Parts: sequence; C-alpha cells; structure tokens
Amino acid sequence: MVTLQDTLVSGMDVHKGLLWIALPTERAVATFNPSTGETQKVLDGPNEVWDVCLRRDLLWMIAGGGTLGRQILVWLLKEGKELGRFNCPDGAGAGITELDGKLWLTHRHKRKLFCLDPENGKVNWVIRTERESFSPAVHNNELWLIESDPGPLGHWSEARQGKHYFSRYDPVRETIVERIAVPFTPACMALDGEFFWYAEQQKKGIFSAKKDLSQF
Repeated sequence: MVTLQDTLVSGMDVHKGLLWIALPTERAVATFNPSTGETQKVLDGPNEVWDVCLRRDLLWMIAGGGTLGRQILVWLLKEGKELGRFNCPDGAGAGITELDGKLWLTHRHKRKLFCLDPENGKVNWVIRTERESFSPAVHNNELWLIESDPGPLGHWSEARQGKHYFSRYDPVRETIVERIAVPFTPACMALDGEFFWYAEQQKKGIFSAKKDLSQF
C-alpha cells in the first residue's frame, strides 16, 4: 500500500489517463488514478527509481546502479520482466522521456540534453541547455522540461533567489519556445491536456495545477 502524501516522488509520466510515479525511497513504481484517487504499486525495483516513462507497454526507468551511479532499465510490463539495461551517458540521470522513437535524457548540473537510441543506449547527439534542465516530459509530441536558475551563487544561493520554469523545448531548433514561471521549487513534472502534475523539492506527495497556472 502506497500513501502518496507520505512519500517522496522524484519522477512521473502521464500515460492513458494514469500518472506513473517513481518512488526512490520505496525503490518502486506506482500509478495514481486522478479520477478515483487510487494509488497502486506496480513494480519493485532493484535499486532506487528516479524517473519513469511508459510507451507501448514498455516501462523505461532511471535507476541507481551502473558505472556512474545511474542506469536505464526497460521492463516489459505484461510479462513483468526486464528486457535490458544500459548506463546513463556521462552519469546523466535527471529525467527520461520518449519522443519520435528516441529517448531524451537530461543531465541537470552539466546542462546537457541527450538523445539516445532506445535499442542500445547509443548517444545520437547532445544538446547544451541554457539553464539547469531536468524532468523531461512529452505531451502531444511536444517536449517539456523543468528549467532551474538557482541564483547568483549557484546552489549556495538562498532559495528565494532561485527561478524555476515549466518550459516547452524545440529540440530541432535547440531552443525554448515557451517558458512558464512557477512560484515553487519543483522536483519533477508531467502534463496532460489540462493539468501540470508535479512534486516539490523536499516535500512529500504530488500536486496539480491548471496548465495556464491560473490558480497561483
């Protein structure tokens, strides 16, 4: 039994009306049904699970382990078995999603966005990001991510000096095309047609906001 309001959430993805959630301290993946409020544990991972992405009954996870402390695992959900794993390039492990048959992986502190071949983890190309970027998500073939500017002293800055955004990114032009400031420090994000779903840094549980963030 998973009680979300008592649990830290590090990653999420929306798929077919369910919110798929990475629970690192539980070493597990769970689903949350927004219509019913039901939470169900789906998978116990071998290590901490930091992010999830579900496509065509394949569950992609960023998990602990691997050469540099982060690895990508892929599971076939129907059979409940692992299909493969490979190391995260350069130790990247700040979020994973899938777009146009490619995996997109963020390295937050090195400000990199990796495009990977899902068959073998080979790096197709690397894009430099303007700000710290993490928790990539896809909706309607659009790539979104969280951008963070911690402040003039980097991560030694005071929390009030930081700026955080939910941003839409065009990987073809390698540029941000929409940037929405948020009045909190996000840990991860996903979106559907109406809502952003997110967790806040060092807070338990999940939250939602209308996509235009009008409630803030």
